[in-house]
Amino acid sequence: MKNYVLILSSMYDFSTDLVVQRLENNGDNFIWLNKEQLSDYEIFLDPINTILRVKGEYVDVETSNVKSVWFRQPVFLRNTPGRSIDINEQLSLSQWNAFLRGLMVFDKAYWMNWPQATYAAESKPYQLMIAKKIGFCVPQTIISNSLGFEKLPSTKFIIKSMDTVLLKENDDCYFTYTSKANPADFTLDKTKQAPITFQEYIEDKLDIRVTIVGSKVYAVAIKSNGNAISDDWRTLKKEDLEYVDIELPVRIKKLCIEYVKLLGLNYGAIDFI
Repeated sequence: MKNYVLILSSMYDFSTDLVVQRLENNGDNFIWLNKEQLSDYEIFLDPINTILRVKGEYVDVETSNVKSVWFRQPVFLRNTPGRSIDINEQLSLSQWNAFLRGLMVFDKAYWMNWPQATYAAESKPYQLMIAKKIGFCVPQTIISNSLGFEKLPSTKFIIKSMDTVLLKENDDCYFTYTSKANPADFTLDKTKQAPITFQEYIEDKLDIRVTIVGSKVYAVAIKSNGNAISDDWRTLKKEDLEYVDIELPVRIKKLCIEYVKLLGLNYGAIDFI
């Protein structure tokens, strides 16, 4: 019986296309489900005997041999929708979300990543606690819906959202980025509406993105015109960014691998400065 790679993704996640292309070139069998298109298929899951069947216009697969799962889109509604969602769509989204979690019945498969571990690892406070615990240096951080910056050692600080934010209003989309701030920007009336992450500002930083896959570690320095970027690099245009391969010290590599393992992940990405 054939073994299958199960891919759970989004039709807007174009990086998935590259992985699928590689699987096709390798002759691997896979089932690719995008969360926006689940209702286009007839899907059957037998949780007792761990059998999955997906039937559609161009696919009809039934298997109990799922060798690996790429859980690319573990969260359904991370954004605040710009329109009201009727009760039928709310019900559909909630049940499909539960269905995707239910695919954990394939517990012998190699998951990237196991959903339970993913949800825990997405918590930024939890990330910081684990990082400090194993020996990383972490900036002083206070999360508060009050004037949390007052508990930081300096009046120079940055603010971050508690979670990735994508806000929609009609046809417009709004993102939040890490931003420099000062005490004059805040009053108690403004901050009480939602918690904010206040973090000490690090001078002369260089952004480093580290990707960990199993025991392999890949690191790049992110620059613009050959220089470090003082603000959030995500606010720059892609053509203004440079990704320079770098070699991390052995100690830092080991900490990265340990960090991802402690989070229960087979794959992870860490941002350093």
